[in-house]
Amino acid sequence: MKRRRFLALSTAAASVSKVQAEAGPELGAALLSFGLITDVQYADANPEGERHFRESIPKLKAATADLAKEKLPFTLHLGDVIDRDFASFATILPWFGALGHPVRHLLGNHDYTVADAEKSRVVSTLGMPHDYYAFTASGVRFVMLDTNDVSTYKHPQGSAPDRQAEVVLESLAATNPNNAQPWNGGVSSVQLAWLEKELAAADSAKEPVIVCGHHPLLPEQGHQAWNSREILTLLERHPCARIYLCGHNHDGAEVIGKGLPCITFKSILHHPEVTAFAVLRLFADRLVIEGRGREKSRVIPLRGEENGRAC
Repeated sequence: MKRRRFLALSTAAASVSKVQAEAGPELGAALLSFGLITDVQYADANPEGERHFRESIPKLKAATADLAKEKLPFTLHLGDVIDRDFASFATILPWFGALGHPVRHLLGNHDYTVADAEKSRVVSTLGMPHDYYAFTASGVRFVMLDTNDVSTYKHPQGSAPDRQAEVVLESLAATNPNNAQPWNGGVSSVQLAWLEKELAAADSAKEPVIVCGHHPLLPEQGHQAWNSREILTLLERHPCARIYLCGHNHDGAEVIGKGLPCITFKSILHHPEVTAFAVLRLFADRLVIEGRGREKSRVIPLRGEENGRAC
């Protein structure tokens, strides 16, 4: 093993041990543990700057081998499993099989960098039940949003949804926000109504909710969903929404918005031998992130009683 790689792995192991110690076993066992990877962005393409697309295969292979040892119930992938070309799915998706457990995908903007005729096949190819969906594990509800619902790339060019998205983008750009970009998207009114019902049901059941999407809601640095503020306002109304997890911004971020942690995870893409993924351990009051590579380990306090009725 190369000395540089050995030192990196040793540092990561020490960091994880430190986070586990800080988490405090006296506060009880984790409710749930699961893996998280985002923005694999594989393509059979030459490097572009620091983005080494083909290197996503060996890095994903190493990540799945690591996560498989944890005996987790599932792993989340928060969008952009490919960078471009529908054929890329057939190359990269089988590498997730080494996990030995299900992968819960959601949609990213690059997942739609495919021919118009193939866009309708993306959801089924990723094994998703719908463009957006929810599932429950160990009494925790996961809400998987589609932040590409309203966008200029998801739907065939010239279709009604595509034309409507062009109008939305033009209207947004007229007010000059930094997220009025063609690689961002938003959540439709239909999906927002569905989200409201999911969260209301979780409130009634006193069920904690982890909300996931591809685009950030915060910080407002240009990567956030087109209607991020509308989504945030909805989440803030429901105390069982404990945290928001996303990808898209490859550098990652961590912001607390009115008590709701908004965590952007770093992309596994980029320089060869530099990875980024994590094991997440959910407790009643905190999320322990055991990072690998450039995803740092830390403890995130969940939205709790001080921000409303806790679940």
